[in-house]
Amino acid sequence: MATMTENQIHGLSESFTREEYNSQEIFNDEMQKIYGTNWCFAGLCESLNKIGDRLVVDIGSESILILRNRDGELRAFYNVCQHRGSNLCDASGSGFGAAITCPYHSWSYSLEGALVATPLHEKDSIDRETLHLKSVQVDQWQGCIFVSLDPNTKPLLEWLDEHYSRPRELEKFEMSSLVNAGTTVDEVSANWKVLAENYSECLHCAVVHPELVDLVPVYKTGKTIQDDRKDWGVSLADGKTSLSHKQNESLALLPSMEDLDEYSVFGAFVYPNMLVDISPTVAVLTRYVPRSPTHTTIFTDYLFPKSVVDDKSLDLEPTISFSDMVNQQDIAVCERVQRGVASRSFIRAYHTKMERYCHQLILRYRSEIN
Repeated sequence: MATMTENQIHGLSESFTREEYNSQEIFNDEMQKIYGTNWCFAGLCESLNKIGDRLVVDIGSESILILRNRDGELRAFYNVCQHRGSNLCDASGSGFGAAITCPYHSWSYSLEGALVATPLHEKDSIDRETLHLKSVQVDQWQGCIFVSLDPNTKPLLEWLDEHYSRPRELEKFEMSSLVNAGTTVDEVSANWKVLAENYSECLHCAVVHPELVDLVPVYKTGKTIQDDRKDWGVSLADGKTSLSHKQNESLALLPSMEDLDEYSVFGAFVYPNMLVDISPTVAVLTRYVPRSPTHTTIFTDYLFPKSVVDDKSLDLEPTISFSDMVNQQDIAVCERVQRGVASRSFIRAYHTKMERYCHQLILRYRSEIN
């Protein structure tokens, strides 16, 4: 197990170095040792409701194709034709039918990855059984699809149980019963670790998120959890009912939220690329896709009870735009950090004792990258 080194500066521990924020070589190593070995959040199960629906995602340095077979089971493959190496699919979507056909020479594969057609060749002239698509591990949790490129990785639920952020304690909110009302996509000029560190602490909240701390008073203190609660939740301010530009909107609460004594907020960073944010009326799921040492794509989904999404008289914009406002505030400060950590004057970052979840991030990272 990696250990945290205490810097000579009293009260501070060492975080990432300038090279770890900027080096292409280190980034490539991360894509292999971190994104190439862990379970990674890849998308929502609801995007694969029908046979022929496809999800094309980048996991580490690989393009992955995810779909459902005829029995409704998830399957995932490297997005590579076994003939000449062409990518099979360019984008996610629906209506592709029950075959995967390469756009180069029209070789076709079944939804199980078996090679079933090789135009202009006699059927027995090619040993099709040896040319099936290369599969990767895929599973689902709470309506979310996860992929692992490591064939020897632990089962997904066992892997989730080991997370310091305790994501499985959020299962009571039944995210799989919710419906996505929209997705925002942001291209961010920052390293994925800058984003992860930012999410893992709230010392910046009073300065960067004035609207948020007005709704969640404990965030003004720099804390991410509330000392008088044992469920890892934090309470909204008196009279506040949601994280939204409008209060008392008559939106249905998420499952189990009514069982709590107070309107509450919960969150978890599911290392290495997922954020889960639960508030009274919406679950916000965020997915990081690292593109380079200084570029990350962020996908954000906004999940509500199905009854809310189906009721066109309800206005979801105040809730979605509030979350997006907080995202944009975080993006701006993370891009500011990325510009700073590129300076020749910058050696490494530091964490205070209040940034304990940043410490956990560093420990996990060091144990895998070294």
